[in-house]
Amino acid sequence: MNSIDFTGVEEFTLPAFNLVGSGPLYTGYGVAGNPVDGSTFGIKVRESETFSIADPIIKRVANGIDVSQIPSWQDGGSIRGGRVSHCFRGIWIHDVGEGVFVSDVNVSDCVFGVVVDSGNSNVANGQTTRCSVGLLIGGNPAGPNGAHGSVIGWNSRHCSYNLSCQNVTLGHYIGGSNFIGGQGGADLGGIQIYKSKGIVIHGGQTAYAKVLVDDTSQLFMKDVLFRGPVDFVVSPGGVFDAKGCMVMAGATLRISYDGGSTFSAFSGNTP
Repeated sequence: MNSIDFTGVEEFTLPAFNLVGSGPLYTGYGVAGNPVDGSTFGIKVRESETFSIADPIIKRVANGIDVSQIPSWQDGGSIRGGRVSHCFRGIWIHDVGEGVFVSDVNVSDCVFGVVVDSGNSNVANGQTTRCSVGLLIGGNPAGPNGAHGSVIGWNSRHCSYNLSCQNVTLGHYIGGSNFIGGQGGADLGGIQIYKSKGIVIHGGQTAYAKVLVDDTSQLFMKDVLFRGPVDFVVSPGGVFDAKGCMVMAGATLRISYDGGSTFSAFSGNTP
């Protein structure tokens, strides 16, 4: 079995199952032969007013769980538990897929672990590991709704980019989440904030990372624990503010306000 299509099914419940496609295995960031974008999927959800997907095991398809709606069906359903791996996108919520709640899912070894391209979606209490990009928020520049949802209690670790926010126009809240380390060495595990406004990272731990804020973006960090080295690279015109953050012994922090040309020591809190 390599696909289940629920297009036009107004209400459904899908309990635990195992679905394995024939796509390639993920072998590392930037490596040829990884899963590529395509039409294969594990579960496709379209125009479903109420749905519940619980404890799936999905691997080796382009899009593991693909959820999109139309405006009149935008208060969707829930995806809970299970494991998704070796996909181009592990879980993809897009095209007015609003009101979708994703929780307790383990996503690993994907090019993009969890992708949220639509608004008012909530991602909680799961993890993305060993992906090129673990958690991508608002990645579709043509997509509607500009994010404005939340990520709570997420653990994104050992990805080349643990978190990437792109083209978010209405803000996004990320609370109690950990972004640690990365593929290929302790200096990876990056956080990207590109063309995005009102990104809030509140609490949780960040370590062994490079935090990038481009010249059009706003990143606010509050009550974060830095327990390993972190470099902050803020391009001229970008906004970065950190308050109430804590730094463990040995967690060397540096900051650059010129896009990375020069660095200075950073206390973890801006004036």
